[in-house]
Amino acid sequence: MGSCFGKLLCEAGFGVITTVEHRSPRTRLLCRDAGLTVVDRLNEVLERSDVVISLVSPGAALSVARDVAAHLEGSSRSLLYVDANSISPMTVAQISDVLGHVSVDFVDASIFGLASQLHQRGALYLSGSRASELSTQFEPIMRVKVVGDIPGQASALKMIVSSMTKGLSAMFIETMLFAQNMHLLSEAIEACDEIYPSIMEVVRRMLPTYPQHAARRCEELNEVEETMLVSGVTPRIVHAVREVTSTVAGFVWPDHASHKWTVDEVIGRIPREGSLLPLESQFPKKCGPNGLASDEQQITSGDLSNHEKRFIDCDPG
Repeated sequence: MGSCFGKLLCEAGFGVITTVEHRSPRTRLLCRDAGLTVVDRLNEVLERSDVVISLVSPGAALSVARDVAAHLEGSSRSLLYVDANSISPMTVAQISDVLGHVSVDFVDASIFGLASQLHQRGALYLSGSRASELSTQFEPIMRVKVVGDIPGQASALKMIVSSMTKGLSAMFIETMLFAQNMHLLSEAIEACDEIYPSIMEVVRRMLPTYPQHAARRCEELNEVEETMLVSGVTPRIVHAVREVTSTVAGFVWPDHASHKWTVDEVIGRIPREGSLLPLESQFPKKCGPNGLASDEQQITSGDLSNHEKRFIDCDPG
C-alpha cells in the first residue's frame, strides 16, 4: 500500500521521500519502482519532510510513532504526522499521546480500496484538527472525506467497513471448501456469479490478494476484536473470521508476490496445504429457545465490563 500511495503522490507532483530501513528487499524494490526517493535513515526523512505519512503493518504503527517522537525530541520544527494504518482507536489514542510531547500535529487516516486501484476506486477518510486542511491537498489524487476533528474516528470507520469484506471473504472460503468436498465447486461459483453478481465482484477483487495479504488482515482483525470488546460488543463472528484468515495466512503460497491468483486457484490450493479444521467446540450444537447452544451463557452488561477489563490489563507489547 505504501509504495502505491507514494506513487500517486509523485504523479500528482508531490516530492515523496521514504526510508526502507529494516524493510524487506521486496519493499525496497517496490519503492524504487514507484519513483520514491529512498534514504537510509528515518531522521533523514524527518529533516526533509513537512508531512509524514505512516504506512506500515498494524503491529508496527505505535513503534514508528515512538521513533518519530524520539527523533524530534527538543526540535523546534513543526510537522504534520498522518497515521494511515489499519489500527484501533485505542492505538490511535496511544500514538496521539506519544506525539503530544513533541512539536507534531496529528491526523488519523484510513485508506479504503486495493492498493492497485487507489486512484480509480480508493477513498481516504481523515479525522483530526488539521484533517480539512490535508483533504484539500489529497483531493486531486483520490476521493477524500473528513469524518471529524477527533483522531480515531477515521480508524474506527475503517474497522467497521473493512470487517464486512473480510467476513465475506472468510465465509466464501469456508462455503467453497464445502462445495469442493461435495464436488460442486465450479457449479457453486457459477451459481454465485449468476445470483449474487455484486457480492462476487467483491470476492473476485479481494480473495486473490489473500496469498500475499492474509497475515496483515489477520493483524487488523485482531485489532477489531479488541476494539469491539472494549466497546461492549462480543466479536463472535469476527473472531471466527480471524481464525479462518489466520489459517489461510499460515499456508505456503508459492510465488505469492508475482503470481496473479484466481478465486478458483485460492480455494483449490487450501486443501492441498491443510484444511480449515474446526475446533471441537465449534461443532454445531442444539440451540435452546433463546437461540443459544445448551451450554452457552447469555452475555450481560456485567460480562462486557469484564471483557473490557481483560483488554485494558493486557500488556500492549
